Amino acid sequence: MPQQRSRPEPRTGRKTAAGTPAPSAGDLRDSRSAGKSFRPIKTRRIFEEICDAIRAKLVSGELKAGDRLPSERELSEMLDVSRTALREAIRSLEIAGIVEMRKGSRGGAFITRSGAGQVTRTFRDMLDFGHVSLATLLEARLMVMDAVVRAACERAKPADIERLSRNVAETVELTRQGRYEERTLKAVEFSTLLANSTGNQVMSAILEAMASVIRRFVLIAGPPAHDPVIASRLRLIEQIKAKDTKGACETMRSYLIKLNEHLLNTEKVRLRGDARRRSRAPV
Repeated sequence: MPQQRSRPEPRTGRKTAAGTPAPSAGDLRDSRSAGKSFRPIKTRRIFEEICDAIRAKLVSGELKAGDRLPSERELSEMLDVSRTALREAIRSLEIAGIVEMRKGSRGGAFITRSGAGQVTRTFRDMLDFGHVSLATLLEARLMVMDAVVRAACERAKPADIERLSRNVAETVELTRQGRYEERTLKAVEFSTLLANSTGNQVMSAILEAMASVIRRFVLIAGPPAHDPVIASRLRLIEQIKAKDTKGACETMRSYLIKLNEHLLNTEKVRLRGDARRRSRAPV
């Protein structure tokens, strides 16, 4: 009886080097549809490699906070790259909060001392792009500050207390001279010093970033009619020194609630004014 010949398997396309069938045109169309679309992978740009080289020096400890990078000419020669690519890399690191540019005879590119730069930009973008409201940011600061004050009461050292006291003395002098804009910088510094006293760098970066973003609203609003900032901070310092956690938390909470109300009321008035101006603008 003649043997029956086995029926060939249906062709699905050519085989790959591994011996498996290659995907058909229909399969490729389906995969493109499922994954939307993919772009070809390109080689990395030079400026990204420069950024990685500088980051690697930070990770290894060869570069530390406050260090000045070599001059543009020296660094471009060391890395064997163009000055254009180097400038692009430095700008990228500056945006990321890793490098800061300083002017003057002793200026140049410096490794930032604070880790708050990138966090500040994130908070600012969230606010500017409408992902969070001012009220939400102020509420978050209230929560974070409560945790910071509690930790400060437990961990603050005499040197931390001294730095806080010196900050308040400088704030008093700036208030007397009517230098309100500079005084708001001291307010950011006070928050940073308070967070630093906890010994938690993440907390320091978060609180400094929040204070920096909120500062622009403080500048717009100006000081409240009966500004309690000096008295409140002097009392807070004494309570931290005495490790009076409950009293210190209440002092800070009471101050921030009043400040938040002042900022939110001012912002409402400003937004209403903007809306009226837009409605009157010629089409």
